[in-house]
Amino acid sequence: MLRVKELRKMWDEDAQGTADHVTESVKKKEVSLEDFSIRELAEELIPDGREYVRMMDPANRAGVLEAAHAVDTAAFSHITGQLIFSTMMKSLELQNLIGDRLVTVMPSQFQDEERVPGISPNSDEYEDEIAEGDDYPIVGLSENFIRLPRAEKRGGILPITREAVIADRTGQLVETARKVSQGLAIRREKSILDTFIGAVNPYEYKSETRITYHDTAMGFDNIATDTLQNHTDIENVSQMFLRMRDPSTGEPLGHRPTTIVVAPQLEWTARRIIQTAGLNVGDITAAPGIQTAGQNLIPWPLEILSNDWLWNRLLAADGVSGLDTDGAKAAAFWFLGRPREAFVWKEIWSTQVEEAGVNNEAQFTQDIWFRFKIGYKGVPGVVEPRLMVRSDGTV
Repeated sequence: MLRVKELRKMWDEDAQGTADHVTESVKKKEVSLEDFSIRELAEELIPDGREYVRMMDPANRAGVLEAAHAVDTAAFSHITGQLIFSTMMKSLELQNLIGDRLVTVMPSQFQDEERVPGISPNSDEYEDEIAEGDDYPIVGLSENFIRLPRAEKRGGILPITREAVIADRTGQLVETARKVSQGLAIRREKSILDTFIGAVNPYEYKSETRITYHDTAMGFDNIATDTLQNHTDIENVSQMFLRMRDPSTGEPLGHRPTTIVVAPQLEWTARRIIQTAGLNVGDITAAPGIQTAGQNLIPWPLEILSNDWLWNRLLAADGVSGLDTDGAKAAAFWFLGRPREAFVWKEIWSTQVEEAGVNNEAQFTQDIWFRFKIGYKGVPGVVEPRLMVRSDGTV
């Protein structure tokens, strides 16, 4: 493990090499902010650091500290900043978030509402044979389009004050950095889930706004009532995809579900169905009673996704866009389809952590030694609701 005294010596010999070494150690998870004391970092990495930190404490200052801002804090700033940065980035990776597996990231430069051209596999365009010497026809053009919402910028600034360094509040700093990052990750998760369940950002096709899940409004039915109990319920819902057609060509969608998303109360049921659903062949009531276990009847592999935030967003959406999720009803909801093809995350920029420059105005006016800004700009959107079916589990 890196020691602070060693870091100071390394920095004096090769500042850039030390910076790269710390960055690499952080990436490999060989070192973290918890391994150090923030006051010790200041005392060892700033020249005459013990005196400097002591003089930063107003209780020890007899006069005006004019030279404070001339002190070389580069080593302290860079190394401490990298440790805080890594803590915040690592905290974004909450293992029980499922939002990123429900959408495909679509980089975009259009920060306002955006029209995305539709692409339909129209086989009729190839119906006519091309005679020898004739030109190939132009194909693949479509006037159909979908509309994606305006991107939203969310984030905040984490300040590290002089008091935090003097009082050596390393543990509090680590916890705050984690909560700030996790809070933003959860905000993005909730945004994606609200669109996924059909509560916000409805499907917009040919300038017409349509509810994402409905049984009549869109000319097709992607809402069911089957209670998730065994493989026959998954079979019933999957049959609904066979009746859906491409809106431009009338061709079948030709897809098979890849994912089942369930309220957390149904996760055990879903795993039992997906992992053990098979038929037993034979009559065990007659001697000698031979029974043969069959293979799983579901013809395609299904990923099971669930978390507590899904249930909370269903509860919060009661009465919105036709959703009836009051109380225990939310626990019966489940979804089947290909979510990453049905939904996108329109991304202007991904979640980033930035550090303000040293010796900035806030350091003098507010005793803020470091400032870290974390944020993203993006929004979820619906591109093809025919690839998903939602069941409220009432029948």
